[in-house]
Amino acid sequence: MADKVLLITEEFPPCVGGAGSVAFQNARELGRRIEVSVLTRRRKGTRELAIGEPFSVRLVQTVPKVWAFPFALKLRQLDLSLYDIIILNDIGAAYAAALALTDEELERSVVYTHGAESEQILSSPTLRHRLSGISFLYWRAIQKCNCIIAVSEFRKGQFVDTVGVDSIGQKTSVVYSGVDRSTFYPDSANIRGRHDIAGHTDILLSASRLVERKGYADMLEVFTELHRAGHSFHWIVAGDGPYRNTLLRNVEQAGMSPWVTWVGELSKDVLRTYYSSVDLFWLLSEFQEAFGLVYLEANACGTPVIGRELGGVSEAIDDGVNGFLVANHTDCKKILAERYYRKIKRKDILDWANTLDVEATVHRLRTVMNEVATSTEFSEKDI
Repeated sequence: MADKVLLITEEFPPCVGGAGSVAFQNARELGRRIEVSVLTRRRKGTRELAIGEPFSVRLVQTVPKVWAFPFALKLRQLDLSLYDIIILNDIGAAYAAALALTDEELERSVVYTHGAESEQILSSPTLRHRLSGISFLYWRAIQKCNCIIAVSEFRKGQFVDTVGVDSIGQKTSVVYSGVDRSTFYPDSANIRGRHDIAGHTDILLSASRLVERKGYADMLEVFTELHRAGHSFHWIVAGDGPYRNTLLRNVEQAGMSPWVTWVGELSKDVLRTYYSSVDLFWLLSEFQEAFGLVYLEANACGTPVIGRELGGVSEAIDDGVNGFLVANHTDCKKILAERYYRKIKRKDILDWANTLDVEATVHRLRTVMNEVATSTEFSEKDI
């Protein structure tokens, strides 16, 4: 059994990102059941963030551009025999571990793959990647590790196809990034009054980093066409990023400013009140998203969703059950115009979120970890 875990991650809150969120979530949920230690980069606020959490944190003071070497040095100072499993949460962690760990230590490791960055390092490394040796070392990590975890079936397919090695595919498992039901749940807050939105107007919400390929141009086109056709909607946009000023300008040029509200980046607790108060969450991302956790967060608050049928989003949305998958903005416009989302049962939405909550996904992670620990024990006995 895996009772003591070392989780190594280059990215960790308050550094925002999908990999860091998964690391924090896994550390918290695993820490409620077993002993978990997190090794991550020293950042302002990380130690304070961990106060009261069921895991311990070790911080590494790093140097820009050569940060992996202090990481590796710290790893060599630890007694790694104390840990049943070592989780390498991201590429940075795998890089540092491949620098520092022996083959036997890597065989007790689990490597996470969150996005297509790993394929770029393996198949199309930059000059910097080649000079730093990261491609070679990352390859060593995934070859020697006991198991690779992908955050969706789509992500697994991407990774295995790129690597093209049967043995890598055979040891790659899927563990979804579950939604935290202690943070996201139906909330009684009323944002309609807060933003002075009329009772007969349906509220749409989008929340993401504001970058062009998250689908905001398509959504604005749909929203504008619906308004000009006489449909009553109000759109709330949460988040910030480099596309914000362009989107703001495009909204003004389309004459939609009275019906679009900007709320900026929101804490998870505040975001929960928005998810719970709106009629629909929509995000038509053009990225090959590894998964679609943001849709599950909305579902956990009882809200139906619309997402583009692309990448791992198709695994987060069961079409017609918790929301809708669309191929283009024409499909999306029809769903909105006909108010099809009103026909989705709230119970079905919440039931779907329950099947992919953090408790279920961490149970799956523990199963994988125990299999790794068991296989390692037998291997050591053979020796």
